[in-house]
Amino acid sequence: MRDWARPRFFVRGVTAPGSTVVIAGQDARHIRRVLRLGPGDEIDAVDGAGVERRGRIVTAGDEEVVAMLTEGSDVCREPSVFITILQGLPKGDKMNEVVRKNTEIGVGRFVPVVTERTVSRPDPPGAGRQAERWRRIAREASKQSGRQRVPEVLDIVSFRGALEWISPGMEAGASGERLLIMPWELEMSRGIRDALREHRGAREVMVLVGPEGGFSHDEVRQAVACGAVTCGLGPRILRTETAGLVVSSIILYEAGEMG
Repeated sequence: MRDWARPRFFVRGVTAPGSTVVIAGQDARHIRRVLRLGPGDEIDAVDGAGVERRGRIVTAGDEEVVAMLTEGSDVCREPSVFITILQGLPKGDKMNEVVRKNTEIGVGRFVPVVTERTVSRPDPPGAGRQAERWRRIAREASKQSGRQRVPEVLDIVSFRGALEWISPGMEAGASGERLLIMPWELEMSRGIRDALREHRGAREVMVLVGPEGGFSHDEVRQAVACGAVTCGLGPRILRTETAGLVVSSIILYEAGEMG
């Protein structure tokens, strides 16, 4: 079991014991100024692709920390099912929490989507800054929660752009290994559990989550034409920032990854 008292950092070049890695920039300053670590202290070094090793600090400066890798584990603790949340862009800072909380439980990718009923519509410079902030949040949440991979956060796309991005994957997943689900408050005949159990072999699940006003009928029609399976989430209406977390938790539970 990993020693949770050991600080965790994502770095490039995590390889064999005896090699060294360099931690630079903000992480180096955090090690020196906040954690007050120096030569001889231990950290966990993770390469973001599943490899993690214990490292012992050799040299420590405010801009660069060098650590020698020692023992480690090649056991993957990432979920066996890869989840992508295509989140209808919510108002305010709600997307921060969508990324943070879903990263903690194991979601692998986020796609922020401007839909017909989206209220928040940032201009291109603002959209770029927001995406970078969400990537930082995903990285920090990955460190905090012991993830071995940092989820990918794509740039903001339109609803049509999201479906165009999805389509090739759905065609490639004709064998049933990919599933696109769309929680929709007007779907009464199929629940989330039904949708998942009808597609038990899916190793990649994409989830379309609407913004505060939900999806329009036309968007639902377009998504279904792209291969989406609509499903209900019970008799209560969930907030947009809650819906993805609930769906992802159920997906992971059904896959045997929780509980």
